[in-house]
Amino acid sequence: MNLEPSEEDQKMLGSMFHSQCLFKDIYGRTSKISIECLFEEWMGALKTLNKSEVVYAEKMYL
Repeated sequence: MNLEPSEEDQKMLGSMFHSQCLFKDIYGRTSKISIECLFEEWMGALKTLNKSEVVYAEKMYL
């Protein structure tokens, strides 16, 4: 994010909680945003798949 190390930034990063992240807009401004899931039904779509033995075997040959 190319933020200059400062005490203010360290406090901001230390106060972040689950579902928050840093965001840089097209004008170069960096800020903290919160991401929330609006509908319970969407949680299934956002869930990642569990890795199977096939995935580990494929990674060995890549």
